[in-house]
Amino acid sequence: MKYLLLILVFFIHVKASAIEVTFINPSIPGTPFWDRVTAIAKAAADDLQINLTVVYGKDNRIFNLEAIVLVASQERKPDYLLFMPYDGNSEVSFSTLENSKIPFITLERTLLEDEQSFVSLPQVKYKYWLGEIFHDNAVAGELLADSLIASARKTNSEPLNIVGLAGSFSGESNQRTSGLQRSVDKHENVNLLQVVPAIWSRERSRYIIHQVSSRFGKVDIAWAASDGMALGVLDSVKSGYNEVNPDMKIGGIDWTVEAIEKVKSNNLVATVGGHIFQAAWGLIKIFDHHHNKTVFDKGIDKKTYDLQIIDQSNINDFYVLAKKVDWQRIDFNIFTLTSTKKMQYNFDIALIMNVLNQ
Repeated sequence: MKYLLLILVFFIHVKASAIEVTFINPSIPGTPFWDRVTAIAKAAADDLQINLTVVYGKDNRIFNLEAIVLVASQERKPDYLLFMPYDGNSEVSFSTLENSKIPFITLERTLLEDEQSFVSLPQVKYKYWLGEIFHDNAVAGELLADSLIASARKTNSEPLNIVGLAGSFSGESNQRTSGLQRSVDKHENVNLLQVVPAIWSRERSRYIIHQVSSRFGKVDIAWAASDGMALGVLDSVKSGYNEVNPDMKIGGIDWTVEAIEKVKSNNLVATVGGHIFQAAWGLIKIFDHHHNKTVFDKGIDKKTYDLQIIDQSNINDFYVLAKKVDWQRIDFNIFTLTSTKKMQYNFDIALIMNVLNQ
């Protein structure tokens, strides 16, 4: 009996000493990309003795703000909040958390330029905004376009016609599209016919590629700011419409399971990703910060990690991501400064792939 009481006391002590983090998933349950982000974050939390609570922003800036207000109004507040800000209400979101004295970390740089400038940088205007976890979306867009152009050039020496499918009118989409433009500008005999907002919709993308093909004629490359939109284009190609080029080179961003499978079968040229790990990277930095490591600097303006491309050159290494993955196999302590005694981070996805492929 005494032994059982000791175990119970120990368990209560461990739970009480764990770091309390709330993650606002910006989407809804059942969304493939964000479900995977959450699954990886939960596995990381288990390794780092973090009690992770997940709430949902329901793909809407109003609901996202409501989730933030609800967390801020709780009697027992989390030690940290992890979320993705939205255009139009980032100032209200940040001020709400600042007034509630909840340290928060933001995911991705999704704000339009003016709004990003207004909220400034971490710990400058809002001292409880500890830091950001983000990649360079322009680099991601350029990387995808470079890959698509290189693939098309293998069989086509004529001028290439590209159509871009953008997401919503957001900073994230704008940045990826600027990367597309940067790639086009550095290649000869490449024409960007049009960039069309497909609002991240697979169904809308099916219609758009048919429409632009009817308007412009042969489209050699379809660049999409997300895998879902790329798959929508592929749906139209496979439907056999006369106007749509059956040899069109298509690629997207997100590393979704279906997109990786389509790269494997040569139906998509490439998918760019790695941001499925973004919440886990955030938890790792929270863990180190909580253990007195200096990982969040005031006013820092530096990306946290890079996205990578999956194409025919490395599909076998990454194809495990197209399957159901047991993320518990990864010991996320190997990325922390506290556990490794290292001085800087190495968020190298190759380390994860090596474990998953064993």
